[in-house]
Amino acid sequence: MHNNKLWNGNFLLLCFSNFFMFTSFYMLLPTLPVYLVEHLDGTERQVGLIIAFFTTAQIFARPLAGKWLDEIGRKKVFLYARIAFFVLMFLYLNIPGLLLFFLLRFIHGFSFGIATTAAGTMAADIVPSELRSEGMGYYGAFVSLALVIGPSLGLWIVNSGNFNILFIFCCILGGISAFLGNLIKVDDPTLKKGGNQKRSLIEKLVEPKVMLICIVAVMILSVYGGIVSFISLYAKELKMVEASGYFFTVYSLVLLVIRPITGKISDKYGAYFVIYPGMLLCIVGTVVLSQSNTLTIFLLSAFLISLGLGSIQPSLQALVINAVPSERRGAATATYLMSIDLGIAGGAFVLGIIANYIGYSGMFLSSSLFVLVGLIFYGLYQFRQVKIRNEQLHQETKNSITTEIE
Repeated sequence: MHNNKLWNGNFLLLCFSNFFMFTSFYMLLPTLPVYLVEHLDGTERQVGLIIAFFTTAQIFARPLAGKWLDEIGRKKVFLYARIAFFVLMFLYLNIPGLLLFFLLRFIHGFSFGIATTAAGTMAADIVPSELRSEGMGYYGAFVSLALVIGPSLGLWIVNSGNFNILFIFCCILGGISAFLGNLIKVDDPTLKKGGNQKRSLIEKLVEPKVMLICIVAVMILSVYGGIVSFISLYAKELKMVEASGYFFTVYSLVLLVIRPITGKISDKYGAYFVIYPGMLLCIVGTVVLSQSNTLTIFLLSAFLISLGLGSIQPSLQALVINAVPSERRGAATATYLMSIDLGIAGGAFVLGIIANYIGYSGMFLSSSLFVLVGLIFYGLYQFRQVKIRNEQLHQETKNSITTEIE
């Protein structure tokens, strides 16, 4: 059900459904490592597998989710994934051993990958086309709000009670998310237009039209992968142990504010109007981070990087959605979100290798090169779009002249 206003009931239900699911997800991020070590006798090496299993499952889930969204329908896939996310939360209660714990993390990551892909696709269907970047900015802001609240709330519950209370609370949030999601009413372009029946399996799983944009996303999100993985260790090296917590607070709050603002600017003036400055801010931010020697400079880098990434992401997602017909939004959204996963995971891996040779400061400085590569690919994308528009204009002019002669 489409509404020309951005703030319609369906959009609000989707945003709040996403907020509750992401809050439960972020509550587990800082607490599960503690649970693994203290209750399952895990090692520090196994702690890293918590994110690895979850992220790997997400990457596998994305293309399948896109295919199902474009063939089975948005609402069914969305709701089944939310219910699965909710049910799987219960299984964390008194889980008996490490093997089952990691199996649960993989299955949970798979359901989360489908749920988030479905939500992004439904957001694209619900948001009016003329307000797409702004709408995706607000949609992302609800996720940023969950990032601000979730980790602190999770740690507070664990410190005040126990892990069973944490898991029950996460279950409740997952249940609220599924309940709100069930109230959303959407038209399904897939069922109306026949979906993917005539496409090859690869085309059903990924969308070739958005590959250049996705390469840009991989390069940009590599910076974030390095930050998430190494900012705490870098802060410790700088003898500012608590600074990493402040870094993420500044980062999250800036994202919360900037995403809707730059989304609105992108809708009015064009995506390039915010993407190019956003990339420059990321480059400057990573350089500032690499040279940090005081808390002020350290937090300034968080502000600049968040300002840059927050400007870029809603516009990139809007470009992905605008590049395909409505019945292909599932595959396009899945391809884009998979590129984000690959960027974060790949960035963490590659930058980790670089850090072994030149240290954390040099690693963050070198991460600016990833952004530079992303800038080049975005320039290529723009060049290709101009070429396509010129060819279309030439063809329209040619057809018009032919019609007049006849």
